[in-house]
Amino acid sequence: MSPPVESFPASQLPDRVQVTTRNRRRKKPIDLKGCELMEMVQYSCVVEKDKGGAAVIKCEPLVRLFRRCADGLTVETTAWERDQ
Repeated sequence: MSPPVESFPASQLPDRVQVTTRNRRRKKPIDLKGCELMEMVQYSCVVEKDKGGAAVIKCEPLVRLFRRCADGLTVETTAWERDQ
């Protein structure tokens, strides 16, 4: 199980990436808009039964956006990109 992660508004993302997981300021400021935009598609699937009772799997794509910066930092920016 992954560790708990604090939720915060997408508008705070540019400020939040300036601090490491050890609560220290990064040596070089990160400009998210200057980082490479990447995309990943995940699928959310449910099993439904058709009229004959047979199982039918229905899936919908979920697009997730990320920014990969030169120092190796990769951040999910899906909500932040919508606000831009």
